[in-house]
Amino acid sequence: MSIRNNLISNKLEEIENNNERIRSDYVTTLTSITRVSDWIYQDEDLASLVTTVYDDPFDVYQAYAQYQMIEDYLRYYDEIEHVRFFVDNPTLTSTTGIYHANDSIQEQEWYQESVSRNGRIAWEVITDHITQTTHLNLVRSVYSNYNFIGVLAIAVNQEVINSILNDSASSVFITLDNQTPLYSYPQYSDINEAYSQYRPVLETVRTEEGNYGIVDSDRFNTDFTLNIRDVVIPKTLNSTMQVIGVVPTDSILEDVSRDLRVAYVIISSVLAISILMLVIFIRTFNNRIMKLKKAMSKVANGEFSIDRSIKGNDELSDVYNHLVDTSSSIESLMAINYEHAVKEKNWQLQLKDTQFKMLASQINPHFLYNTLEMIRMKALRNKDREVAEIIKILSKLMRKSLETTEKETSLEEELNFTEMYLHIQKLRFGEQIDYSITNTASADLVIIPLIIQPIVENSFIHGIEPKVGKGYIDINIIENQNNLEISVKDNGVGISRDKLAEIRHVLSSEEESSHIGINNVQKRIRHFYGDQYGLYIDSKEGEGTHVTIVIPQVNKGKEGENRCTQ
Repeated sequence: MSIRNNLISNKLEEIENNNERIRSDYVTTLTSITRVSDWIYQDEDLASLVTTVYDDPFDVYQAYAQYQMIEDYLRYYDEIEHVRFFVDNPTLTSTTGIYHANDSIQEQEWYQESVSRNGRIAWEVITDHITQTTHLNLVRSVYSNYNFIGVLAIAVNQEVINSILNDSASSVFITLDNQTPLYSYPQYSDINEAYSQYRPVLETVRTEEGNYGIVDSDRFNTDFTLNIRDVVIPKTLNSTMQVIGVVPTDSILEDVSRDLRVAYVIISSVLAISILMLVIFIRTFNNRIMKLKKAMSKVANGEFSIDRSIKGNDELSDVYNHLVDTSSSIESLMAINYEHAVKEKNWQLQLKDTQFKMLASQINPHFLYNTLEMIRMKALRNKDREVAEIIKILSKLMRKSLETTEKETSLEEELNFTEMYLHIQKLRFGEQIDYSITNTASADLVIIPLIIQPIVENSFIHGIEPKVGKGYIDINIIENQNNLEISVKDNGVGISRDKLAEIRHVLSSEEESSHIGINNVQKRIRHFYGDQYGLYIDSKEGEGTHVTIVIPQVNKGKEGENRCTQ
């Protein structure tokens, strides 16, 4: 019952607001027409135009051509249907807005009453003498210098008023002087007849502004709700207008009942849809929870082949996606670990094979050293110091290479070993070759052994020896941020483009190839320091080759801390 009463109150309030809106818009429209009438009343040019006595019709034509204000009002104010300014000047001809007040016009009641009001504004229903259509008109007499010059009638555009009424929420009449219906909603073909059926109801209440609830059992056998609003137009003293809303109470109750039925249907539908959506959500959520649980069980048992996504876009989806990312990361780490283990195994096998070969080749190394020393002594007795020097250096080189393991050595020792090799080559080739070693790195750095000499040897064999002319090898060691860069550059015959591409492919893929020296150095560097380190080769055929060894900087006493194995 409370909801029903609230709906009835809201309906009545809607009707009141509707009538108040209509009154406000209607007052605004008529106020605009009143404003135009004031401008015409005060227009001295118009007064001069209509009071002048003209001798020639051409003079009248020229005067009309110079005055365009009435046409402007019609153009810019949609509220105005037409303007009629009736003046008693026989020398004027009729034109837009200005007409001669002949005897027929002056005999009409509205004209005489307007003259008697001495310029005060009134609103009259007038049938136009030109179009024979009936309109509500603002009527007032016009004076200039206290002299009467004519009567002004401005007709209200009925289409503008109808547009105001078209959005009405109830039956509405706009009346003049409490008796004459001017406009209505809905629009009746005979507005007087439509208004007359409500006249007994209206006669039972006062015509003052307000709300009324009345019963006329004899005529209508129903209750009525009336809403009356007075229309007050500025500067209007002799005309009263009202906006009257006439609504059968039964129609309000029917509307309320219909709204209640619609509300019940909507509420029931929303409730049913909500329950259905809740059931679907619970079922879907439960299925997603079970899918997450199964996926977590699989990952916990070491099975990482789970679905890559789950339906939905909420926190549960985020948890599942994190689980997928975690399983993928674990799977990738296991694959990397397995690959690393395989590489480590292969490396150990290669290392054992190398050690076996080295053991096989190191049959009684003391016998070999003693033999070389005996040959050197004989060379000295024969006063062949050059041969003795070569044998001495060769003995040191062999002792160093045979005793070398994977344990790190100082950078200085590695460079000394490389320089002994270069010295032998210098003794072999004399002035045909030259070399330089520049080291700007720290003195306490350590590196794995035998990574520079094989590169230098490769430069001699494949670059310098085939060259015609003097050969040169430049070795340069610098520190670059946290890395140690060892550059070996020669001016030998260089490498062809296809051959260089093949060598680079071998170095990047670690495949077995005929380039044993550089491939072995590359494998040892990457195994010991990591895949981000190694050899980089640039070469141009006929110009020379440049090999760069990049390894991390490792200081003495910190080898274990800085070693990066893959």
